[in-house]
Amino acid sequence: MTTRVTQITNKISAPAGAMRDWRRMAVDYNAWLLIVLLAAIGSIVTPIFFTVGNLTNILEQSSIIGVLALGQFLIILTGGIDLSVGSMMALTAMVGAIVMPTGSLLAVLAAIAVGGVLGTISGLVVARGRLPAFITTFGMMAIARGLALSAHNGGAVNISMTSRFAQIGKGTFPILIWVVAIAVVYIFLHRMRTGAYVYAVGGNIEAARVSGVRSGGVVVLVYAISGVCAGVAGLILLARSGVALPTYGNGYELQTIAAVIVGGTNIMGGEGKLSGAVIGVIFMTMLSDILDLVGANPFWSFCVIGAVLWMAIMLRSGLDRARLDRG
Repeated sequence: MTTRVTQITNKISAPAGAMRDWRRMAVDYNAWLLIVLLAAIGSIVTPIFFTVGNLTNILEQSSIIGVLALGQFLIILTGGIDLSVGSMMALTAMVGAIVMPTGSLLAVLAAIAVGGVLGTISGLVVARGRLPAFITTFGMMAIARGLALSAHNGGAVNISMTSRFAQIGKGTFPILIWVVAIAVVYIFLHRMRTGAYVYAVGGNIEAARVSGVRSGGVVVLVYAISGVCAGVAGLILLARSGVALPTYGNGYELQTIAAVIVGGTNIMGGEGKLSGAVIGVIFMTMLSDILDLVGANPFWSFCVIGAVLWMAIMLRSGLDRARLDRG
């Protein structure tokens, strides 16, 4: 079984030598090229861009979207999608803030547990209920947002900014948390057998089943991980802001999807690099940072993100068509 899964994974993640041309490289490294281009633009439009403070701010802002995007990346690798990550982040932040007076450790565990449970439910509905991931997570987005609004009657919940918990939102702590999360996902994908199964399920779920992979279990697992990531992101945001709002995370699902796709991950599943997803997150954050520095209307950022997502998918589709035409 292991040999068969490895063969499937190799076909997905390591195309034949004839395919390793400029088209393949354009998909793999487009986010890196875009970052270089953005950095050049940023240095031209504002002298503040390349200051240490601004670059640190970009990494700190990337940490929240970055943690969310790790879960989204795993789900997209399986051929799914998660529209609920922003709403679940809001809910877990609310849970953490409400439980905080009883102890910061309990609050952390409660927030992560809520995210993990909701993610598991989504995975079960997709895997066992046979509902499309889009419909399932769209429903979970509404459920999580409703729970977040109901948790404190639609109001905000404040926490003490002098508590030890609040320290995780200051300085480089959010960046360190993101780095640790990246390392965990890397180990999961490249050092554990289940990581190969993730690629196999996304590449060809029926072939994976024939090979003995419990594809349903893999799907449930990645959605559960995405829920945990939402919990961690919610806690970072709570610690940074000192307040939990039920409206947190609006549009975050779009940003995570865009970051993962810009990073070269195939929206249909089975193909993508963790490094690309990370660079995609930094690219999206850098883009928002430049818009802020030049004083652009913040509401235009959603238009820009949508346009970037379109361009990334069109680029990927065009390159894939060219590859198929070549045989």
